Amino acid sequence: MFKFDDRFLESVGLAGLPEAQKEAFLEYAQDQLEIHIGEAMSESLNEGQIEEFERIIDNDADTMNAILASLGDYRNDEVYQVLKANTGAQDDDPGLMSDYITAKWLDKNCPQYQQIIKDNIAALRKEISEQKDAILAAE
Repeated sequence: MFKFDDRFLESVGLAGLPEAQKEAFLEYAQDQLEIHIGEAMSESLNEGQIEEFERIIDNDADTMNAILASLGDYRNDEVYQVLKANTGAQDDDPGLMSDYITAKWLDKNCPQYQQIIKDNIAALRKEISEQKDAILAAE
């Protein structure tokens, strides 16, 4: 997922935000992005898919195991290998497995997911940039 950090703040004109407010603002931006992505995704999914995705997010063991079983030899899957390398996780690490299952589910059920992310990041950047003066003045 997109990283909210000092470089993000600089890119939207908020490098001068007081240190005490940076963390809270970055958390707010992350929350807003997740909400907007979720809303955009839900427009392309049916009710059953939304319910299944919620079970994945909640790490429902039955759902996760069923999806994993349907994927075959996941340890040799390129997505699994990339996630494992990027996180440094060991095989079958719960976080790695959750990320892998989520990625594979999204590839199958919401193939436009990456574009949704890009579009929403761009929109959030634009919105924050346009309001930077008001944000800085609210210190």
